[in-house]
Amino acid sequence: MADDKFASSRAFDAMNPRGLAAKREYVRALERRRDPEAISLLVECLCDESGYLRDLAQQAFERMGDEAAPLLLPLLDQGLWFTRTSAAGILGKLGHRGAVPALVRLAEDKNRTVVDAASESLVAIGRRGGSFRIAHVLHRLAPDLRRRRLDDLARRDAVLAGRVTRMLESEELMTLEDDGALADDSPKVRSGAEGVEWEVLTGSPPPPDATRADPGHGGRRAS
Repeated sequence: MADDKFASSRAFDAMNPRGLAAKREYVRALERRRDPEAISLLVECLCDESGYLRDLAQQAFERMGDEAAPLLLPLLDQGLWFTRTSAAGILGKLGHRGAVPALVRLAEDKNRTVVDAASESLVAIGRRGGSFRIAHVLHRLAPDLRRRRLDDLARRDAVLAGRVTRMLESEELMTLEDDGALADDSPKVRSGAEGVEWEVLTGSPPPPDATRADPGHGGRRAS
């Protein structure tokens, strides 16, 4: 009976407005500090059982940007499912290309929520200039695993999957050395992309008469 009362008390405390406000202020204080200890404590928040605290820490990391990404990478290969999910979500929103190898591994996780988070993060990174990085990593996988990841990518973003597939077909691109530093618009990637369709690196090409707008749609013809 005492245990039941204790459990009820903990549940009440977790939803208590004062408790929520305290968690909010705690995370904000850590974000403002941004020193190594504070960032380490924010990482611990991602491992907490409180979903509210994890959400606060995730938002803080997203605002902080790429500086804390290296500390998040180890979380993709360890910890509980919700920690792996949170870390994957942050790295995807940051477009952190260095996370692609770990995210590709994580997309084979036994937990469906983790798999979805890893796969969506790969899509997010690909959309933010990481198509080449994804292709570079997939190129080094076993053919069956590469096919699985391409099929999953196609289900989530067919355009991105098409870009990655065409990059995979470029021997010059696939022989470049890359640890995540090369974005789609990097000079090395562009110079190695000769013969690959223009839209691979920049999205769909503009229509031939892009300089001319239809007067019937509020535009004007170029003089």
